Amino acid sequence: MVITSRQNPLVKDILALKEKKGRRAQGLYIAEGLKPVREALASGAAVKKIIYSQEFSGAEELLRTQPISGAETVAVSAGVFEKLSEEASPQGVLALVSIPDCTPVQPQGSCLLLDGVSDPGNLGTIIRTANAAGYCDIYLRNCADPFAPKCVRATMSGIFFVRLHIGEGVLQALGDTPLVCADMGGENVFLFSPPQKFCLVIGSEANGVSVEVRALCKYTVKIPMRHTCESLNAGVSAGILMYELQKKAGRVRV
Repeated sequence: MVITSRQNPLVKDILALKEKKGRRAQGLYIAEGLKPVREALASGAAVKKIIYSQEFSGAEELLRTQPISGAETVAVSAGVFEKLSEEASPQGVLALVSIPDCTPVQPQGSCLLLDGVSDPGNLGTIIRTANAAGYCDIYLRNCADPFAPKCVRATMSGIFFVRLHIGEGVLQALGDTPLVCADMGGENVFLFSPPQKFCLVIGSEANGVSVEVRALCKYTVKIPMRHTCESLNAGVSAGILMYELQKKAGRVRV
């Protein structure tokens, strides 16, 4: 059976997932595109449904070669998929994935605390880079919704391979992990020697790290810049700092 009506209840449910209220109500988020769907399945994420356009040429191969693990597969018309898609050029497949339990717990190694990162694109880029650089635990305080379609897309599948910690108790869950604040008033990060285990703190794009969190930080580091540059994008800054601190801690080679 192929769903051809945009008024179909399932179609309406999927459209509702584009908003935070709908994601909360259903406990699901959207991962769109062939690579994200494949990696969601490969990561062990709880994929509930795979929705594909009847014109998607890769559907048969995807369903044959990937471990579907009980996920329901649903075909829709090209017009319906176009309505569901967030992409300018849809690939024709998306997955509905269960939002994981994000209750804050202690980190297993060096980690990130994102304090007020409000742009979904920046948040997704940071999650993507954190996965690449080996930061498995990411704590979110007053941030954009990491399960919004724009953010999930910007993570480039990184969201499936990190642990997100959200809600009450984020700061308490960090325990005695030393906080390293990113701020232009800090020590040159290229001269800084981090502790073996630490939490890198990245603040909001507009205001930096909040007063409350800054008061908890043991160290402050900066990225040196020419006088002609006032600041860097939050995602770029986070990427430089993540890799440099991991290098100093002996966990990456460059």
